[in-house]
Amino acid sequence: MEDVAGERAKQEALAIRTTWKREARLQDLSWPLLTRNTPLCSDDLRNRFGIVHTSLDAIEKRYRQTARSELLIGERPQVIHVVKGSPADLAGVNPYDVLISVAGAEVASGRDASKKLAKRLDEVGAAGGSVSFAVERRDQQHTFVLEPVAACKYRVVLVPSDSLNAFADGNNVYVTQGMIRFAETDEDLQLGLAHEIADNSEGHLDKQRGNALLGGIFDVVAAVYGVNTQGAFSNMSTLMFSQDFEREADYVGMYMLARAGVETIEAANFWRKMAAEYPAAIRGTFASSHPVPAERYTNIEAAHDEVELKLAAGIELVPERK
Repeated sequence: MEDVAGERAKQEALAIRTTWKREARLQDLSWPLLTRNTPLCSDDLRNRFGIVHTSLDAIEKRYRQTARSELLIGERPQVIHVVKGSPADLAGVNPYDVLISVAGAEVASGRDASKKLAKRLDEVGAAGGSVSFAVERRDQQHTFVLEPVAACKYRVVLVPSDSLNAFADGNNVYVTQGMIRFAETDEDLQLGLAHEIADNSEGHLDKQRGNALLGGIFDVVAAVYGVNTQGAFSNMSTLMFSQDFEREADYVGMYMLARAGVETIEAANFWRKMAAEYPAAIRGTFASSHPVPAERYTNIEAAHDEVELKLAAGIELVPERK
């Protein structure tokens, strides 16, 4: 039984490390999209340092013993990843550094330690200017001074789900572990990230709520005349406009990729891969909220050609929204 318990701990530690590895990939690939597209995100900006951290309290309860014994995660937040090219990376912050203080204030430990640190980082980032960080590394204390950089405000969150999905809620971008596994290349994953960031920057969620409200007015009018539409106008208006929003997010997302220096010549192939994974989507249905993969492929190809022409002519990469 001891052998089984020991092996279980090793497998749990491997599962945690695998999640961290996927989190690191997600944050590294989203960083240039968020930092190089601030003009397209209007005033929705947040200063960032590029530190991904956790603490024992942030680990799922059943895995905490393993996190403590196998991965040495403690009550105080510690760095689990430093985003490539970020201020933390350039300053020399390392994974496994334990955060002691930020801007002279002690970092909280114990309950909600990671949440409190995230809030603190937002506060000192919003204040602007350089920020001092004290960390503990191999029983020695080191101090770093970081200058945060402006980025689109949207947090990119890894979702512990095997479904193949990515979505936005106006403030955040969510990507499932299933999508991470499906995205064979970094460019594939960045195409999805750019689309969801564009959904947020273009305000699609708020607009879609407005469309549903508009449709609801027709439902109410029909009810006055004794017709029960069962919300048909609301549903139809939401679906109709969501296809347009998806097209717009694909289009603006291609500009975001180009502005971030991501190669887009193969970007449209993502939708061939998606069609192969879900053949039923190739034809689609009238009630679909998304354009069919073939349309998305051709639209992305057209956007790529438009961006390439602008690059060749030295024209600023600004989407020509319809």
